[in-house]
Amino acid sequence: MNAGVFAFFFILVGSGQWQLMSCHRVHSSDYFDPSAYIEDWTLDNENETLHLPSSYLHSFGYNHSWNGYSSNEDGAKLRYYFGSRSDYKEWPLSEAHKIFSYSWYDPSKPTVIFTHGFTGFPEGLAVVSVVGFFIEEGKSNVILLNWQHLAAHVYPSFVNSYLNWAAPNAIKVGAEFAETLLNLSKTGLDLGKTHLVGHSLGAHIFGIAGNRISERGVQLPWITGLDPSSAVFDMKPAHMKLNPNSARYVSVVHSDPSKYGSSKELGLVNFWPNYRNRGPVLQPGCPAGRYARFSSEDLCSHHRCWQLLIDSYKYRGTLIGSYARSFRIWKNYSKDERNADVLGLETYNPVAKPGNYYLITAGKSPYGLGEDGL
Repeated sequence: MNAGVFAFFFILVGSGQWQLMSCHRVHSSDYFDPSAYIEDWTLDNENETLHLPSSYLHSFGYNHSWNGYSSNEDGAKLRYYFGSRSDYKEWPLSEAHKIFSYSWYDPSKPTVIFTHGFTGFPEGLAVVSVVGFFIEEGKSNVILLNWQHLAAHVYPSFVNSYLNWAAPNAIKVGAEFAETLLNLSKTGLDLGKTHLVGHSLGAHIFGIAGNRISERGVQLPWITGLDPSSAVFDMKPAHMKLNPNSARYVSVVHSDPSKYGSSKELGLVNFWPNYRNRGPVLQPGCPAGRYARFSSEDLCSHHRCWQLLIDSYKYRGTLIGSYARSFRIWKNYSKDERNADVLGLETYNPVAKPGNYYLITAGKSPYGLGEDGL
């Protein structure tokens, strides 16, 4: 049996100490010659960061943009937008309060904070679309929780990167973000007018932040979870993920409960667009069949949640769900029964009837069918 050799990847963590970042088995059938790379390694003593050439990182399947780890450089940040996606200020979470030295915050407006999921980044489709919409709408102070490097595909496989990098980092970012929100509240942010919107892993980041803040006697008003991740978090206790008590009002859109999204009732209200209880849930307009992991086709249903959210604001009152204890019951409801308890995706309603809301949508924007979708 060919055991191969092991390659160890270290980073400088301060005071001249090196920390093991990862260990990889390199089979002898794979060509690996460290001497071909070591002469190109550079050490930034001032920032205590080891910089490695992309060719070395690629030999292990690392994302080319990942270049060592520095808490300020690669940690989570808050990006504040001044009227366009290209005009912003960004600071690490520990320095996020510095925004109040600028004339950015309009206290008469609510604040929307969005965050992405695994492999997300500021120029990714979800961020561009959601953040772009709220900026263009002009009714909110808009912030992005950017944890790009901590959410990245840094290991040879997507699965390994998710399980051993992004998911653990999401838990840490959630705890850190709770402290950031409390600090921002002290320096001027009105938490009572703040809406957190998280996609996939990002939904759990905001859930954890809400849980941590609740332990301090502060309750966030509204968290929207957009197809919260199932892997790892479905088995976590309530305080380590998004749950119905993470905020006063937790609304969740479950667009891909058969694959990447959770099939658990994680919200006070849970919207189930185009749900079915037999076979996988496939959103209208998404291609059937098997596709490369994390391709646009593979992620189509997982991404539909934020597309529905945007349309719920663009075309208010068109994306509404009707309450039922289960899909089986809802499927057999009469028209009058389906119209009895309805709720819009865009609606903040902490006294809404808790539970499940079902709806049917179109296969392209505008997705909302109004009462015809009940």
